[in-house]
Amino acid sequence: MKKFIGAVFLFTLVACGGDSDTKTNDGVSSLVADENLIGTTPEGGSEFEEITSDPLSPGSTSIEYIETTHNFGNVRYPSENLYTFKFKNTGNVPLLIESATASCGCTVPNKPEEAILPGEIGELDVIFRPKEGQQGQVVKKRVTVTANTEPKQSYLEITGNVLAPILD
Repeated sequence: MKKFIGAVFLFTLVACGGDSDTKTNDGVSSLVADENLIGTTPEGGSEFEEITSDPLSPGSTSIEYIETTHNFGNVRYPSENLYTFKFKNTGNVPLLIESATASCGCTVPNKPEEAILPGEIGELDVIFRPKEGQQGQVVKKRVTVTANTEPKQSYLEITGNVLAPILD
């Protein structure tokens, strides 16, 4: 029985092309796939050439902002200050904004829920509500936008000089 198993193993090794074995540094033989041959046909062409993208994945696109910064100038505590950042989908697939997050709780971004089609303009609202402790300071806050773009993240910035409230 041992001779039969040994013969089957030897036959399998020869039939699988023992010449393709790769020697490791310690002289032990191991089977390693040739990276240059993966996904190719015997004629050397790729069997994947006709598939350019996965239809189930959203793909990636590009985004172009009209402005990436906005200065509110002087704002009072307490107040609500709104600015709408406008952007264009400059790619070839729908733009999907996954998230928009701010560096502070005083800044609230509101991303569009719908996909922005190629060539269309979209809007992202940012509300800045100064906190009491920010009075007398120039405040800069960053909004991180994550989307199906390359690169995946882009950044917007707002600035405001927070003044004390007007007393009656």
